Amino acid sequence: MEVALVAIATLIGASLQSATGFGFALVLGPAAFAVFEPVDAVFVLLASGALLSFLVLFAERRPREHRPADLRLILAASVPGMVGGVFILAALEREPLQVLVGLGVLFAVSLQARTAPQHSPQPTSHPATLRAGTGLITGLLTTTTSTNGPPLVLLFQRLGYRPAEQRDSLAAAFLFLDVVGVIIVVPFLTDGEGIAAPTLALIAACTVAGQELGRRIFVRLSPRAFRSAGLVLVTIAGVASIVAGLVG
Repeated sequence: MEVALVAIATLIGASLQSATGFGFALVLGPAAFAVFEPVDAVFVLLASGALLSFLVLFAERRPREHRPADLRLILAASVPGMVGGVFILAALEREPLQVLVGLGVLFAVSLQARTAPQHSPQPTSHPATLRAGTGLITGLLTTTTSTNGPPLVLLFQRLGYRPAEQRDSLAAAFLFLDVVGVIIVVPFLTDGEGIAAPTLALIAACTVAGQELGRRIFVRLSPRAFRSAGLVLVTIAGVASIVAGLVG
């Protein structure tokens, strides 16, 4: 029954993220932490997330749509952010951080929701500091609260990314962050009674199936619906962060 719960959550979460670019951890996270030991749960989230992002980028047999210059700057800035996040988490309590992050996300969503969407295929004139700052924040959140998706979604919408650009850019960013996370987590995996190989295979199969289902949903979404779905998911992430901080 527990394995079935994780499998269903994986399928739904993968479908959601494949369709909207975001939301996999929101669905799978609670189920994974309910079934596995904490470190094993983090490994499942990172490894399956990396697989999902890889499939979005390389298994759909289409040209990838993203802005490499933006991604290089964002991901480069995320590395010192991830390192700094470890020290911040060691120095501060996790719960207050989660509340602050949630409030910040909701404030950013309120500002973004008032701005009419303007999708442009060309890079915008927003300064590099905005991209680098978002990368730094994303890295900090990766190793402190794991809520690293909202800043990226809000940035890409602010920069006028088209839905396909946002979806591929999120996948590229998540792939980088998840692979780095797996490398960090592997030495700490549970010895002996870890995750059984058949369970990992089932999670991988559900990830593949969810990616294909989400892809079919994505091609039917209008740009307005895609933007709205992103803002709704970011809002859910912000509320969940606040709740987790208050009850933790």
